[in-house]
Amino acid sequence: MTYYDQFKKNIVLPQAILTHILDIFPTLVSFNVWLYFYGNESLAPSQIASFLKMTTADVNQAINLLTDSNILTAEFDETTGEMRFDTRPAFAKLDDLLAVASNPTSAKDSKVDDEVSGISDIARLIAAFEPEMPGGLTPINIEELQKWLTDDKFEADLILQALREAALNRKVSLPYIRAILRNWRNDGIVTARDIADNREAREMRQVEQQSDTTLSEDYFNSVDSLRKAWGYDNAQ
Repeated sequence: MTYYDQFKKNIVLPQAILTHILDIFPTLVSFNVWLYFYGNESLAPSQIASFLKMTTADVNQAINLLTDSNILTAEFDETTGEMRFDTRPAFAKLDDLLAVASNPTSAKDSKVDDEVSGISDIARLIAAFEPEMPGGLTPINIEELQKWLTDDKFEADLILQALREAALNRKVSLPYIRAILRNWRNDGIVTARDIADNREAREMRQVEQQSDTTLSEDYFNSVDSLRKAWGYDNAQ
């Protein structure tokens, strides 16, 4: 059963649609508008504007974006005389995305492959961050994670390393993790492999320092023993 079939009459929103929110909806504002229609398809744009503290014109603009993107359709109900908004096309788009992600060999060009790779990265981040963030992830949080990947060009694996660092310090928050990532970049750390290389280098330096300390102690102990054996300590 597809998401389209499963959720077309179900008020519960699937986690998968949040995972791919930026791949389905043109903006986060349009997603919020769509979400109200998902709960009640007969809501008036003016009602949604009141809920979201927006103007009706802004809500209508979001509706136009949704309909232009083929993830919302509007139908006039002749029985009630009301306009009804069908949110099911968003689930059809989700099914298409998941079908491509599960079978990347069916992609027709490298551009589609890149999109699938991007979807995979954001999905990994959301899956890792969701249980760690107090109260879970909001759409704004997800948008920031996406910007770390696309705008800041941080590797997904590096972001996950920063999340682990924050968790160890018990300071899991996006500003704290962003600071870790920027400090690493300033130190020349741009990949997760750099973290591993730095750790290995530190461990080698510690071993060398310990070795040097041991050698130095052994050397002086040997000299002391020779001095005693040759009688230098008793010399007048």
